[in-house]
Amino acid sequence: MGKLFPGSARLLALADEMREVRTVCHCGKKATMVVRKSPNGKVQVSGDQVLVGGNEMYVSLCRIHWREAVGDRKPIVEEEVFSK
Repeated sequence: MGKLFPGSARLLALADEMREVRTVCHCGKKATMVVRKSPNGKVQVSGDQVLVGGNEMYVSLCRIHWREAVGDRKPIVEEEVFSK
């Protein structure tokens, strides 16, 4: 849902270095988000945060496609992003 796990936040704060695992969205852009799909193919937005052994259910997406997948259809306006 776009939030760090508590353990991830702590690891980022303590890390001496960080290595990026590069993944690509189906549109070809850099994937920065992940969704988990249920067995019927719908994106899950509630329930357990992690499904152990369910790697085939996770899909990497760029932020635009992630927002569409989770139902956040508010358009991203570049002026809003760069003015903060």
